[in-house]
Amino acid sequence: MKLRLKPWLAVVMAGAAIGAAGAASIDLGRIFDIGKDVVTATTGVDEKDEIAVGREIAGRVLGAAPLVADPALQSYVNQVGRWIALQTERPDLPWRFGVLDSAAINAFAAPGGHVLITRGLYEILDNEAQLAGVLGHEIGHIVRRHHITVMQKSAAVSAGARLAQRDNRSQFLNNLIGTGAEVMARGLDKSAEFEADHIGVVLAARAGYSPYGLIEVLHKLAARGASDASLALLFKTHPAPGERLTQLGDALSPRMARLPAGKEPVIRQVSADAPPPPAAAKPVAAEGARALQQEEPAAPAVRPGDKGGVGIDPGGVLRGIFGR
Repeated sequence: MKLRLKPWLAVVMAGAAIGAAGAASIDLGRIFDIGKDVVTATTGVDEKDEIAVGREIAGRVLGAAPLVADPALQSYVNQVGRWIALQTERPDLPWRFGVLDSAAINAFAAPGGHVLITRGLYEILDNEAQLAGVLGHEIGHIVRRHHITVMQKSAAVSAGARLAQRDNRSQFLNNLIGTGAEVMARGLDKSAEFEADHIGVVLAARAGYSPYGLIEVLHKLAARGASDASLALLFKTHPAPGERLTQLGDALSPRMARLPAGKEPVIRQVSADAPPPPAAAKPVAAEGARALQQEEPAAPAVRPGDKGGVGIDPGGVLRGIFGR
């Protein structure tokens, strides 16, 4: 049953109250065997580097597909996303969330706290619990450093990478940015996606939402099927929704009775004044980066126009993701 839309503060307070009430009897981390010990010692990439690389990659994504021209919507998604991120072991990352003006159905996480979902995905969501599940999945990738780990392994095997890492830090970060574009285009391995699904359910429940929001979204995707053109990239970069549902079912079924019911607040609709997704364009990547950072001071590790150090143009790869 859908709940009447509440002011954001009321939703936060309600979620906190639910979490506090259930804390004595429900340990969601233990239920899903997900503890608070995050792996943050990936050799050669500290948190500062992670944030810098992620900012650059996210900026280039926004150079391929701009944000929806609806400031109230963007603020709302940031409020929801940051509340969920507070439930993690990395609440102090500079978390940023945005809705891309793309009809494709997908979501992306860039290292260091950047999460972007497409308008196509947002507009099929029925309630805030479903949004929480989607954002929780992407937050899970960042918390567990899934992308940065793969990116570093790829950069480390490129010619001269070890020497570059020792003597030219900027070049090493360039390598990471270049491989990051490739990782976003081809996706992570199945184990990372399944782990992010489990984390997404846990984080949504910790935040006071129904833990079944992500499951409902996966059912929606499964019903559309791989033949739906708007799902082409998602099916390429993620396991099939049915397989993800099976994995979640195996994790949930023995523990279902212990899960809190949670809430399903009504989701904010995209403003009727927001224009439809624009025709193909080629915005300047730096402009996209500034939009994501919301005019906060930036300290990019490399110039926006630089190419990655692995023989590809990251901006070109990311524009290809959106058909631009």
